Parts: sequence; C-alpha cells; structure tokens
Amino acid sequence: MSTAGGARARRILRFSASAAAPSARASAGTPPAGVRCLGLTVSRPGTTAACRGTTTMRIAPLAGLAAAAVLAALVAGPAAAAITITVYNTDLPLPAGQLMVEDFDHPLAAGFSFTQNAGAYVRSGALGLDPGISAPPPGDTSNYETVLSGGLATLTSTRALRAFSFYLGSPDSWNTVRFYGTGGLVASLSGAQIWGSTTGDNGDQGWGRRVSYDFGGAVVNKIEFASSGNSFEFDSLAAAPAPEPAVWAMMILGLGTVGAALRRRRVAALA
Repeated sequence: MSTAGGARARRILRFSASAAAPSARASAGTPPAGVRCLGLTVSRPGTTAACRGTTTMRIAPLAGLAAAAVLAALVAGPAAAAITITVYNTDLPLPAGQLMVEDFDHPLAAGFSFTQNAGAYVRSGALGLDPGISAPPPGDTSNYETVLSGGLATLTSTRALRAFSFYLGSPDSWNTVRFYGTGGLVASLSGAQIWGSTTGDNGDQGWGRRVSYDFGGAVVNKIEFASSGNSFEFDSLAAAPAPEPAVWAMMILGLGTVGAALRRRRVAALA
C-alpha cells in the first residue's frame, strides 16, 4: 500500500434520511436504486452545494432544561443528513481522527464485526490480477476484500460512527455502498457516487483512492458493500466513533455555563 499523503478533493451530498430502501438487486452492470438526494448537486473546490428540502440550525449556548432539549435533538438525529466526501490520492495516512478498523491482515478492532456471504472473500494482493474476477487496489500487496456479483460484505459497529473511510480500487458502476443507522437506511451510493463524482466508474485497475465520509451528525453504525458484477475490491477500513450521549451532554452543558457567565459579565459591566 502507498504511504505518502496526497491531494484531496471534497464533495458535499445531502440525502433524505427517510427515503425508501433500495429495491431488489438489479441485473449485472446496473447499479441498484439508492436513496434519492433532494436536488442533488456535487460541490467542487471553491464552490458550495446543497439540496432542496434541507435546513440548517444554529444552536446558541444554553443552560439547564434548554440544554437538555438540545441534547435530545442531537441524539435523535437530523431529518436530513449532509455527508461530506473527501477523496485522497493515496491510501495512507488515515484521515485525522480515524483509526484502522479492518485491514484484513490483523485482528478486527474491538467493538466491530465484519461479515460476508458466499459471494465475498479476502484475497492476497501479492497474487496479482485474477482476470475477470478481482484486481488488487493499486500498490496493495497485502490482503484485501473482494465482493463478487451478488456478494455482500458488512461492517457493523457497537458505537455510532461520525466518519468512515476505505481504500477503493478499480471501481465499477455496479459497486454499491450503503450506510445504516438506528433508524434504518441513511444513504446508498453506487458507481461514481461512491466518491462523489459522475464519471470514472469504469473498472480502471490503475485507479486507487482513499474515500472518506463525514456523516454530518447522522447516526451510522452499519456499512454494507455490495456488487451486481465482478467485482468490488477494497482494503483498509477506518472509522471515527461519534461522541457518546454523555459526552454531548457535558459539551452542551459546558457551553451553557460559558454563555451564562458571559451574560453575567455583561450585566455587571453595565451596572
């Protein structure tokens, strides 16, 4: 695997958290239907993007019961989640705040499980290309995951995740990543949508990128990797857990205390 840092591009996508789950798997070469973005636009460097039907809320420092109400709203999660996608030109180093969860060479990180059906398996990159079946991500001579047509691999966390990334190689239009939370499906990305683009899902075996997702406050604890064609190849799954509710409570109550102190100082100065 490559170890040097690289340039990155950032895209922001907004998805309806209540959209219907994907329908039954499509035929080979056709990505499954996913969650529809409400007026989807993809941002480029120096531009902004947002979808219709979303709202932005500013939370001022509060104290007491008001802070508890804000905490409840945060735990419940927003109606529409903004997922920020950042693409790195190399596998390593990992994005700030993320830790390696599964590299298929070492024991799985505590608090996570990784399962796969009969259509998915771990393969050594040292074996090189398996024509028509599997291609190691560029520079990857260690073990990596291959999801064949009809295959499914699932990463599950006992804690909510605020961010996730993986090293993706030779992406195809029939590859799909689905994010789930406690309320069900959060987002489904297929083909070039996986890295926030509209092109490039042509199976180029020289294409390898680390793709990182910031879930923007959405609760995500399960990630599925599916494919309706050969194949979906990836490695080095990394994640950053979201703060526990107790931590949110301390943060919010702390902000409320600071706000109250500032207000008292202003009153004292005017007296």
